Amino acid sequence: MVLEDESSDDNSSLPYMHSETSIDGLNQEGQNCGFVQWVDEQWPPTMENALLKLWSMVEESKSARVNDNLQSALTIHQLTEEKNKLDADYDKLVKDVHQLVDFQQDRVVDFSYLQSAVTYQHQCRAELVAGMNTEMAKKDAAAQKLQQKYELLCNLTSAQATVIQNLKLKNMKEKELLSEARMNLELKNAEFTKFEEKLTQEKLELKLQVADLLKLKENHNEEKQMQEFKITELIKAEEKLKQKIKGIQAILQN
Repeated sequence: MVLEDESSDDNSSLPYMHSETSIDGLNQEGQNCGFVQWVDEQWPPTMENALLKLWSMVEESKSARVNDNLQSALTIHQLTEEKNKLDADYDKLVKDVHQLVDFQQDRVVDFSYLQSAVTYQHQCRAELVAGMNTEMAKKDAAAQKLQQKYELLCNLTSAQATVIQNLKLKNMKEKELLSEARMNLELKNAEFTKFEEKLTQEKLELKLQVADLLKLKENHNEEKQMQEFKITELIKAEEKLKQKIKGIQAILQN
C-alpha cells in the first residue's frame, strides 16, 4: 500500500494510485474533483495502523532533523556573533595598544600584561573554534544516526509491503481453493440429490409392487377359498352320490 500527500506535484511514480482529474484541471466525470483513491481493496485496520505509525515516525524524524538543523544554525549564529565580538574586542585592544604606544612613549608599558591579554584573546578564539568544531561533529553524528534510522524505516516499510503482497497472494490462492472446494461440494450435493430422488422413485415403485403383490395375494386367497368351497361341495355331492348308489344297490339286492 502506498501513501501520497495530496499537495505533491509528481504522481507518475505511484503505480498503485490514480486520480480521476483531467489534464486541464476539469473533472470529466463531474463527480470526483481530484480525489485520490485506491486501485486495490482496502487494507485491514491493523495494517493501516502499522503503516500510519511508520509514517508518523518518518514525519517525527523529519521534524526532529529540521529542529536540530535550526538549533545548529542558531548555535552557529550565536558562536559567530561571539567570535565577531571577540574579534572586535581584539581589534579594539590592538588599537588601544597602538594608541598607548603612540601617545605614551615616555611611559614604560607593561608588555607582559599586553602579552597576557593577547594570549587570552587567542585562547578564547581557539576555545570558541574548538567548541564550534565539537558542536558541528555532534550534529553530523546525530544527522548520520537519523539517516540510518530513516534507511532502516524504509527497509521495514519495503519488507512490510512484501509481506502484505505475499499475504494477498496467499489469500487469493486460498479463495481459489475454497471456490474449487465449494464447486466440488455443490456437484456432490447435486449428485446426492439426484441419487436421493432416484431412491425415492425406486421406493415408490417398490411400494407399488408390494401393493400389487398384496392384491395378488388377496386374489389368491379368494381363489383358494373358492377352490376349497368347491372341493367341499364336490365332497358333499360325492357322499350324496355314494348314498344314492348304496340305496340303488340295496334295492337291487332285494
